[in-house]
Amino acid sequence: MPDLVETLIDVVLETSDELLRSHGACPRPQVQILAEDMDQPYVGFVTCRPFYRGADAASALADLGLFPSVLMATRLLVVWEDCDLRTALQLPGESFDTGVVILDASLETHTLNWYPFDVEVGDAGPHGIPTVVPHWRTPARFENVQLPAPIAELLEVWREFRHEDIQETAIELQRAGYEFSMVQR
Repeated sequence: MPDLVETLIDVVLETSDELLRSHGACPRPQVQILAEDMDQPYVGFVTCRPFYRGADAASALADLGLFPSVLMATRLLVVWEDCDLRTALQLPGESFDTGVVILDASLETHTLNWYPFDVEVGDAGPHGIPTVVPHWRTPARFENVQLPAPIAELLEVWREFRHEDIQETAIELQRAGYEFSMVQR
C-alpha cells in the first residue's frame, strides 16, 4: 500500500505542475479513494463541484466525504491548493502561501503532506489566461495537525460510513457538479 500511495502522490503533483504550466491553475479539490481491504485497493477519485466563496465552498468541500463514506473506503488522499482553498473559505489573512496539500487520511489518523511552490507568471495559455511556472520548494509532512474546518468535516462525513445506495449517491453528487473518475473492475 505505501507504494500505491506514493505513486498517487507523484501523479497528483505531476498533474498539478502540468495544469499550472499549461492553464495557470491547480486542480480543484479532490479525494483519491482507496479500499485497503480489496485486491485492487485504488477505487478512483471525485473532484469537487464548482463553488462560491464562503459557506458554499465549505459545504462543497465537506460533501466530498459522502461518496467514500457510502463506499466504506478505508483511506483517502484529500488534495487541494492551499492559497485557493483559504481564499475560497474567506479565512482571515492578507495573503496565503501557495502549495499543494495532499492529506493522507486513514480511519483514525492523518498526515498532511505540504508541497509549497513559488510562482512565476508565464505566457498566456490557450484561453488567454497567464500560465504559471511553479518553482517547487522543500516539502514537509505533519502528523495529525489541525485542519481547515471543512476538511475536518469532510473526514468526519467519510468516517461515518453511510448505508445508502452507491449509485444514487453518485448520481446526486454528479447532478450537483462533482466529477467522478472510477477504476473499471
